[in-house]
Amino acid sequence: MKKLLFLLAVLLLAGGVYYYNRPQARQPLVLYGNIDIRQVNTAFRVAGRLEAMNFEEGDVVHKGDILATLDKDTFVNTQNQAEAKVAQAVASLENAKRVNRRKQALCKTQNASRQDCDNSQAAEEIAAADLEYAKSGADIAQTALDDTSLKAPADGVILIRIYEPGSMVAAGVPVYTVSLNGKMWARAYIKETDLGRVKIGTPVKISTDSSDKIYIGHIGFIASVAEFTPKSIETASLRTDLVYRLRIVIDNADDYLKQGMPVTIKLAE
Repeated sequence: MKKLLFLLAVLLLAGGVYYYNRPQARQPLVLYGNIDIRQVNTAFRVAGRLEAMNFEEGDVVHKGDILATLDKDTFVNTQNQAEAKVAQAVASLENAKRVNRRKQALCKTQNASRQDCDNSQAAEEIAAADLEYAKSGADIAQTALDDTSLKAPADGVILIRIYEPGSMVAAGVPVYTVSLNGKMWARAYIKETDLGRVKIGTPVKISTDSSDKIYIGHIGFIASVAEFTPKSIETASLRTDLVYRLRIVIDNADDYLKQGMPVTIKLAE
């Protein structure tokens, strides 16, 4: 009887040790992140008064569409002035060439001094340089005039219309924010202890709180340097953890996904 009880105790102990040390099923890795959409703040390269804003928020735009225009009067006048300087420089060069030809002919017959000939040659070269300078000024004026029309850099959708016609805007100040069409991705962060479970190309499934649709994607980027967890998306207990930033490319993105929308990312393991 004692031997039986001892054997039973040994079996129970061995079973307990096995249960405690048994291989644990690895839980699916779940990450939380936000949608990132490529967007551009469009701005004029010159300052001026807004003449027209041609699109509203939500409008679809195509590459090359004129989003907005500035009043052109000042720029047209500057361009006309620059063209007049070019014409003046052309006339000066033609005159310098004629004078120089006569001087050089006199030099050949020794009816003019060498100094006069050198001066006329230099005058022609200076006139030629003045013409190139005037042409450069005209090109700059033309570029400024062209820049009074703000064009869409790519296909997209107007997210924000910032100013209205009649407003004075400085160079480089955005007047529209455009969401660009193309690939969409989610930004997420992973702990160092889970880093070995992901690699470039790892498939994932993405879901949102506002829809039952499951989006398919893959990991397109893994940061090589750790950073502190952003305070905006993680719990207080994780804010001091070092994490690695991931970019998850969404293969079947649609218009329901919006900038900054929170998403849940599950590795398709």
